[in-house]
Amino acid sequence: MKYLKLICAFSFLIFFLSTCKKKEIQLKPLKEQVTKENKSNLKEDIYALNKAYNIGDVRRYGIFPDSSYTYIHPISKKPKITTALDLAENNNITLFFPKGYYKTALILDGRTNLSIQFDNAEFDLIHITQDVKTKKKPKNISLKGTVISYDRLGITEATNIEIDTVFLKSNTTKSIRKMRSRGCHIYHGSKFITIKHLIIDDLGSGDKRYHNSHAALALDGWGNNPENVTIDKLYIKSSDRHGIYLTGQNHAIKDVIIEQFGIGSDEEMSPMQDASDIEYKLFAGIWINRCYNSKIGKITINAKNSKGYFIANFDEGDSLRPVNIEELEIKNADRTLPVYFSKNTGVLVQKYNEIE
Repeated sequence: MKYLKLICAFSFLIFFLSTCKKKEIQLKPLKEQVTKENKSNLKEDIYALNKAYNIGDVRRYGIFPDSSYTYIHPISKKPKITTALDLAENNNITLFFPKGYYKTALILDGRTNLSIQFDNAEFDLIHITQDVKTKKKPKNISLKGTVISYDRLGITEATNIEIDTVFLKSNTTKSIRKMRSRGCHIYHGSKFITIKHLIIDDLGSGDKRYHNSHAALALDGWGNNPENVTIDKLYIKSSDRHGIYLTGQNHAIKDVIIEQFGIGSDEEMSPMQDASDIEYKLFAGIWINRCYNSKIGKITINAKNSKGYFIANFDEGDSLRPVNIEELEIKNADRTLPVYFSKNTGVLVQKYNEIE
C-alpha cells in the first residue's frame, strides 16, 4: 500500500508538471502569438491602432492625411499602407482614404480582388503593375470615388481594373521626385481597364527624368498591346508632347477634349514603341497607330497655343478592323497643324468640324 501511494503521488506530480508546461506554451508573449496567427489569418482587429474609426478607414490603421505619422506599423513591421492593403486584400474589406494629401505612393502591384474608396485623396505615384519579386499580376481592382496623383498613373499586365475618377496634376512640392506630371501610361498586357473620368492637367518634359513620358495618355505595348480599354470622359488640359498615343484593340472612348499639346521639349525623350525613329518626335494632339476594332465618340482639339506637327496623326491601321470616330472637332484650326491620314490608315472619321 505504501508503494502504491508513492506511485500515485509521483504520477500526479508528472501530470501537474506537464499541465503547467502546456500552459506555458499557450501563454507566449502577445507579439509572438500575433506574428504566428497573422501570417495565415491576418485578423483585422489586431492591426487596428485607432478603433474609433470604422473597419476599412485607413485612419484605423494609423494612416492620416496632411500630417506626419510613423511610417512603420508596430505589429506587422511593414509600412502602414502595405499593412492596410494586405488586410483589405485578405479579408474582403473596402479601404477608405478620406480627403487630404498622403505623403506616399499608392502601389497596388500584384494585388487582386481589392476595393478602395477615395474622397479626393492625394498621392504621389499610382501604380497597378506586375509585382517584380513574385511576378504576380494585378486583377479585379476597383477604385471608387476621386483620387489624385502628382506623378503618374501606371498600369501594366493588369486585368479587370475599374476606376471612377482620377486627376493627374503637376505640383513639384507634392511630388516626391520634385517633378511635373508624367501622365497616364497603360502598358503591355493590360486588358479590360475601365475609367469613367480621366483628367490630365499636365505632362512634363525637359530632362532625362521624362524620357518615357511620351503622351498625356499613352496606350502601347510592343506586341502585347492593351486591349479593351474603356474611358467615358478624357480631358487633357496641357501636354508638352503628344496628347494621346493610341495602339492596341477593342478600345472605347466616349468623349475627348484636348486643350493644348506639343508645347514642350523632345530632349532626352526615348523612342516610342510601334513607331519609327523619326515620327515619335512629331507631336500630335492625337496619334492613332496600329489600333484596331475601336470606337471614339467626339474628339475636340484646340489648336490655339498648341505646337507640334499634327492636330491628328491617323497612322498605320487596318480598314477591315477600323477605329471609328463619330466626330472630330477642331477649335481655332491652324493650317500649320494638319490632320494627317496615312495611306494604310484604319481610322474612319464620320463627321469633321472646324470652329473658332
